[in-house]
Amino acid sequence: MTKTEDQDAVRRQLLSLGTLTREELTEKWKDLFGRTPPNYGTLFMRKRLAWRIQELFYGGIPESLQRVLHGDGDPLKSRPGRSMRPGTILVRMWHGARHEVTIRQNGFEYQGQLYRSLSSVATKITGSHWNGRRFFQITED
Repeated sequence: MTKTEDQDAVRRQLLSLGTLTREELTEKWKDLFGRTPPNYGTLFMRKRLAWRIQELFYGGIPESLQRVLHGDGDPLKSRPGRSMRPGTILVRMWHGARHEVTIRQNGFEYQGQLYRSLSSVATKITGSHWNGRRFFQITED
């Protein structure tokens, strides 16, 4: 099979998920995961099966990124090209108050507490979920 034919086969599998019954989705799950699915709704099963089909064909998330996503990696090295170095201080004015975050080797320090991500600091400051890089107005390198 050529690469185009392989990709067409993947597309056909993905499209067919929309027509499968719950029982057929369960069988597909067993085929792709090797076990009975938890008690998920059909919409979630379709999305997760679509992910698995693509993962098997195109490859999964690299192990180094998986470690970062699961909290085992260095948060400062989770993306190449970051210019944030330990000791850097980020400043943001929010509702008339000045907020300072110091970048540490193992996270982000705000008001004497260490956070794993800038997003969690931004959430602490604002009370709602924010992308930390956007909140602190950090542009990509």
